[in-house]
Amino acid sequence: MAFPFNQQNSIWFKRLNKSSWRGLLAGSISLTLALVVLAWGVTWQRLEAEKALLGANARIQQENLAAIVAENLAQVLDRGRLMSIAANEWFEGKPAEATNRLSAMRATDLAFLRIALYDRQLRRVYTSSPASATAGLRDALVRAVQTSPAAAAAGLLQIAPPPESYEEAWQLPLLFPVLGNNHEVRGVLLVVLDLGYFLSLYQHIDIGRSGIVQVLTSDGKEVAQARQEGLILSQRRGSFELPIQPARHGSLTGTFFENDEPYLSTFRRLERYPFSVAVSRQIDETLTEHHGSRQRFFSALAALTAIIALAALWFGRSIRRQGQLLSALAAADQEKCELIEQLEEEKRRAFELAAHDHLTGLPNRRMFHELVASHLSRAKRSRKHYAMLYLDLDHFKRINDSLGHHVGDLLLQSVAARLRSSLRESDVIARLGGDEFAVLLTGLESVDDTASIAAKLVAQISQPCRNLDGHDIQVGPSVGIALFPRDGHDVDTLCRHADAAMYQSKRSGRGRYTFYDPALNPASDRLLHLEQRLPKAIVGHELVLHFQPKVRLDDYRIVGFEALVRWQHPEFGLIYPNDFIPLAEHSGQIIELGDWVVTACCRQLADWQAAGLELVPIACNISAKQLLDDELPERIAGFLAASGIAARYLEVEITENSLIESIEVAGHVLGKLAGLGLQIALDGFGNGLSNLSHIRSLPIDSLKIDRSFISDIRNSPDDAVIVSSIITLAHNLKMRVVAEGVEMLDQLIHLKTAGCDEVQGYYLSRPVTAIAAGQLLLRSTLAPT
Repeated sequence: MAFPFNQQNSIWFKRLNKSSWRGLLAGSISLTLALVVLAWGVTWQRLEAEKALLGANARIQQENLAAIVAENLAQVLDRGRLMSIAANEWFEGKPAEATNRLSAMRATDLAFLRIALYDRQLRRVYTSSPASATAGLRDALVRAVQTSPAAAAAGLLQIAPPPESYEEAWQLPLLFPVLGNNHEVRGVLLVVLDLGYFLSLYQHIDIGRSGIVQVLTSDGKEVAQARQEGLILSQRRGSFELPIQPARHGSLTGTFFENDEPYLSTFRRLERYPFSVAVSRQIDETLTEHHGSRQRFFSALAALTAIIALAALWFGRSIRRQGQLLSALAAADQEKCELIEQLEEEKRRAFELAAHDHLTGLPNRRMFHELVASHLSRAKRSRKHYAMLYLDLDHFKRINDSLGHHVGDLLLQSVAARLRSSLRESDVIARLGGDEFAVLLTGLESVDDTASIAAKLVAQISQPCRNLDGHDIQVGPSVGIALFPRDGHDVDTLCRHADAAMYQSKRSGRGRYTFYDPALNPASDRLLHLEQRLPKAIVGHELVLHFQPKVRLDDYRIVGFEALVRWQHPEFGLIYPNDFIPLAEHSGQIIELGDWVVTACCRQLADWQAAGLELVPIACNISAKQLLDDELPERIAGFLAASGIAARYLEVEITENSLIESIEVAGHVLGKLAGLGLQIALDGFGNGLSNLSHIRSLPIDSLKIDRSFISDIRNSPDDAVIVSSIITLAHNLKMRVVAEGVEMLDQLIHLKTAGCDEVQGYYLSRPVTAIAAGQLLLRSTLAPT
């Protein structure tokens, strides 16, 4: 039979071949197997439920029958107990009345064959029919007479040994104690129960082919049993293992009888007498109906499974045949599609490489300019506001240099992700290169929205970046903002002005945003001019040193100078360090500038020495980049040797923040400097990020307390406590303490009282030229006025 095939099926089979028709075939087989397993599982579950139900019904039937037999047996034994009560009249002096009453009760109760009354001396005083007492009976009588009053009062009876002859095996002798008024045992009443008569009452009850009704003693010994064929009396008295007390009734399963077949047995104990009744039936007989149902169901399932398997086989062969017929066409289509996809992928990759940054996936500079130009062309016809933002990460180069470029790349990716999550889809985000990003905010309702968005970006980017190759890094952005059309009508103008505003943010303290101001341009031009001319100033003798004296508080003697560099610019006049030191760090000229300062200090010391002045140490500042230069100690040693100055007259000052980048390298360089004999001072202590364990491990000779603690020491108890703590700490570490920024007499008095060693500041002397510093050396002291 051919599989129906048309144009729709052709398309379906092409798709099928692409996703592998073998998968459909496997799915069909799996579905078929699942259906078969489901059918068999449901059927098995139903058969098990039916089996459990039949077992429960059989158990209930047997429990009901056991309850009926047990109740009838208890009634018969109750009548025997009544006879024992009537027999008490004999011992009360009424033998005639007792004889008449017992004879009447015996005559009306067919369950009892005969009765006999014995006194405490085991003399038979009454019998309904003559019979000799066996030895076993006599022993039982002795035990019955000796029964305790409490047991007798509870109605406890004893079972006498049954007759040994087979003809009398159906007789069950029972001994009931005869009690007096004080519950003393006066005698024993022998009652012989006719088991044949008792069990014949249930011969018409259908208990099945294998059904068995048993009368058992309390310890499980069989007294008699009835089967479908009648009463069974066996000379072998077996034992039926009943559950231990206190279970009054229940069910058991096991091989209890001689045929070793499994039986379901239900038992019930009599409450007042030492007997139990058990009803048993073979388990297979109770499940006869279940076996028939199972056979029918399994036959039907086998037929259904065969039908499903044949159908699945036919369907699978059809799918395979159609799949093979279309495999060549599908392969050709697949090849064409793969070629087209490859071309599309190459085109997309080429576009991505040409227009996007490979690291962050953001548009690059060229793509950004095109997108911004497109937006600005529409912005000219819109009343919405647009803003250009330039973002630069602060101290990003330090991260690359200290942690590696791979960590820097991870940081750039994290910043790009935060920009995407913080801005709208309509805004344009780009990475211009390095750590510089640009954003075009489009369609703003108000210019004030720009400040809110910029503040949000600064806050988001300034959050710590967790677990970047095992490092937690926190950087802040410097943001510059240019507004369209106020700050420019084209892309280049807006970019230039946003860049200028961004550099103003860096100069203003970093980690902030700044709107473009036309007044920034002259400053930018001036800074660019200074940066370009700085190398020429270093070698062209445009730099000069001013000196501020350090005074010892014990005797106000000048014990040192701090060298402060100035730039004597031919056009702008005297320029202070705050204006050109950052330019030197940014342009990489800080090493050359630092070497010039050290050389100038050595040269000045040589001049004072030649003039016969008493020398004091001159301190010069060392930048963070100089501390990372392992060749710095050798160069300073060369400068000292060239000028003929002893190393103890040169002191280097470092800041706390200069130790952040690499405490190991800085410690190595400082160790070499200390080995040359130079003094080392930690400048601006308390205003940085020092770790006391690091300070203790470095060869530092003195601490300079930052001027921010000195300025308000008179009015701020906190500053006073901090200053006193720093002085105590430094003295405990065997360091001198120098306070800078002393401008008032009250500050000087407080510092002297606190135990400070040396001070410097405007109150004693401003920084002066080399000539004025030489004159101060001649005075040797600077006592306060």
